[in-house]
Amino acid sequence: MRKIEKYGKLIAMSAAALGMTAALTIESSLAYFTTYVSAGGGQVVNLGAQTTIHENLSDMTKHIVIKNDSPINDCFVRVKVFCGADVEITYKDEAGNWREGTDGYWYYEPVLPASPDPKKPSVTTPLDAKITVNVPEGESKDNFNMVVIQECTPAIYDENGEPSADWTTVFTGAGEEADE
Repeated sequence: MRKIEKYGKLIAMSAAALGMTAALTIESSLAYFTTYVSAGGGQVVNLGAQTTIHENLSDMTKHIVIKNDSPINDCFVRVKVFCGADVEITYKDEAGNWREGTDGYWYYEPVLPASPDPKKPSVTTPLDAKITVNVPEGESKDNFNMVVIQECTPAIYDENGEPSADWTTVFTGAGEEADE
């Protein structure tokens, strides 16, 4: 009987030593399993877009042209004109590349390609905004404000190479992302 107790203690001590050894090696084996874990999803990386607006005024008409300053990103552009209640604006697009949206913006339909050579910039065709100031007789027509804003969004290409615009991500002229 004493022999069984002696072997029982030996077996229990051996099992405890084996368990402690196994516990010390578990940490390195867990590292093996966590090394090869994959995750789904993704993050959008915007390289930004940079455009510059050029406005010339002649004969009460503002000639609006947008230039793509980015050397790598094609983009879509849009403009919106703000003025007082006594100023009426008539738009003219001789090239047929601009369309009026339901939100008050004028959208340039073709993609405005990137300009790798700064000496040969990529520019839109002009959008002319003719200004008619309606003021009462005897008041000056020379004192009014007209503000033109422009925004751009990077062109997104699908699997067939067709570009599309995502106007939920817009950039102002200096490449900063605008708040929507």
